[in-house]
Amino acid sequence: MLRVRTLVATTFFLALSSVTSALGHPHMWVDLQSRVVLNIDDGSVAIQQVWLFDDFFSTSVIEDASLDPGGTSAGIQKEIERITEALKPYNYYTEIEMGGKNLSSTLVGDVTWEVIQNRIKMKFTIAPNKSSISDVQGWSYSIFDPTYYIEMLHVDAASITNDVDLARKCSSWIEQPNPSADAVALSQSTTLDNNADDTVGSLFAETVHVSC
Repeated sequence: MLRVRTLVATTFFLALSSVTSALGHPHMWVDLQSRVVLNIDDGSVAIQQVWLFDDFFSTSVIEDASLDPGGTSAGIQKEIERITEALKPYNYYTEIEMGGKNLSSTLVGDVTWEVIQNRIKMKFTIAPNKSSISDVQGWSYSIFDPTYYIEMLHVDAASITNDVDLARKCSSWIEQPNPSADAVALSQSTTLDNNADDTVGSLFAETVHVSC
């Protein structure tokens, strides 16, 4: 499974591990926004995502990027490209269930970013393969790190939206996670040197349901 080293700058990983190696997961936080867009021609959908990284991670990336010969913006761009490439084999940390099947996804267009109040905001769109809402009455998606190294949650219910065309046909709502005491204990016992398996993250993941 995707390791932290492939997601973040090595300097950040080393700095983080030096102060939090004895602590349980999570170690990073991402505020999410997601928007489902409908292609009215064929009924396919795409999910536009916004990831707002926490202050500590963002500051570490920006400081490291400032050392890039091409300047800070060039350095951040390189890190965003590394993150995107690392996420690709893992469906961009997005699990999509439609018609009883888990669907793989393809990145649509470019990944963009900006810095807002010293936090890095990354924006991208993925399209589930072979998806058509005309074939199903409801489907769902979850955005999470399987190892729970990163906690990824929508800020509030207003952080999930549907475009105008989809809103005429479908409604969305968030099912909040309800981890058991054993799941919480597992996450707290997991450290940087003792990584959790690839199932713990799903126990803390939100699920966005889309009913049509």
